[in-house]
Amino acid sequence: MFSLLKDRNFFIFWVGETISVIGDHISLLAFPWLVLQMTGSPALTGLVLAAQGIPRALLMLSAGAMVDRTSPRLIMMLSNLARLVLVMYMAYVIAYQEIDIGTVFIVAILFGLADAFFYPASTSMLPSLVSKEQLQQGNALLQTTIHLGMTLGPVIAGLVIAGEISSGSHQPLESNGLAVSSFDSDREGLAQAFFVDGLTFAASLISLFFVKARGLNSEDEADAASLFDEIKRGLAWVWSVPAMRLGFIGMAILDFFFIPMIHVGLPVLANKRFAEGAYVYGLELAAYGIGALIGSIASGFIKGPSDKNLISTLYIVYAFSGSTLALVIFYEPYWWAMLLFFITGIFDSFVFVHFATWLQRTSPEAMIGRVMSILMLMSVGLLPIADAIMGFAIGWHLEITMVGCSLIMVVLCGAVALHPDARKIQPIKSA
Repeated sequence: MFSLLKDRNFFIFWVGETISVIGDHISLLAFPWLVLQMTGSPALTGLVLAAQGIPRALLMLSAGAMVDRTSPRLIMMLSNLARLVLVMYMAYVIAYQEIDIGTVFIVAILFGLADAFFYPASTSMLPSLVSKEQLQQGNALLQTTIHLGMTLGPVIAGLVIAGEISSGSHQPLESNGLAVSSFDSDREGLAQAFFVDGLTFAASLISLFFVKARGLNSEDEADAASLFDEIKRGLAWVWSVPAMRLGFIGMAILDFFFIPMIHVGLPVLANKRFAEGAYVYGLELAAYGIGALIGSIASGFIKGPSDKNLISTLYIVYAFSGSTLALVIFYEPYWWAMLLFFITGIFDSFVFVHFATWLQRTSPEAMIGRVMSILMLMSVGLLPIADAIMGFAIGWHLEITMVGCSLIMVVLCGAVALHPDARKIQPIKSA
């Protein structure tokens, strides 16, 4: 797998992607922390994430069609430029002007729109850089990068905002002895965090100038259609392959019933059961992240299931992921949850790399942008909606919600794993 890094072209792209992913996760912490410090409102803190996520989801399919019309490299460059301008503007207004909550939300929405184009473009880029035989290794390296970014980005943001590794628990005081507000105490650190975030997007943008990507086969000009028609054509292609459409449905099931339990359910459960709830939740997340990192690396060396068995394997893995939600309810020690999520992280990441590779290898080159935009919609775009819905359900009853989601995933994924369509990997032409 690591031999691919000897390819100068791929190495430059990989370095740029690594820096970009770190930037993504700096902003993921900086935006909600800014709102929390400005308003003290958990509700508004959650809404700023929705302000980024919902426009991203709504535009993602259109963005995939735009990628196919132009080029993944160009869309990535424009998206990085837009995000660079937005976060640098945030750094400026936080440091030198009076920033208001309306400005934060407008920038968050615009940032989400730029993200909508970046996600399908970045996942469509690999086939233009490496051969089909190298796609598995390339995806494994990029997935490993994502999990590293998920770890490093928030840590960097936290350290920059705090201004030091360890700070006292008391509020800072002004010279007259009055307490400084949380926002005033963090203003400089927040401005610096957005500035550092901007530097990551600038570095990623610059790296793309040195990346040489071959052109992917595009649809004939005579067959050109409206953007809406191109989206429909991409959806029709995915639907025509029974195994492929089941794979996308599986992604949606995981991101609707499992990931919100990780984002919302687990911290509530940890807080309810343990005196040091935040610490326990951090350990559980770390266990999942380490497992996912191992799974990504392993996917670059270990041959995955055959094409005909891939979707059945994916659903078996997701059935196990679902079962962990009930298993942590019925047995309380946090080491047990850590073990389960560590194993889940390994297999979730491993099967995702092979699924993404299969999509890139088998989809028509002219449709790769649209196909990968559907993947991003199912694996990223649905999360804000799912988090909101499951948040209400968890507020009603935590244990029933987690066990219910677990049962739905185990039964549904188990049934689909045995369905004959999971092995049908060729397009079925309509009559």
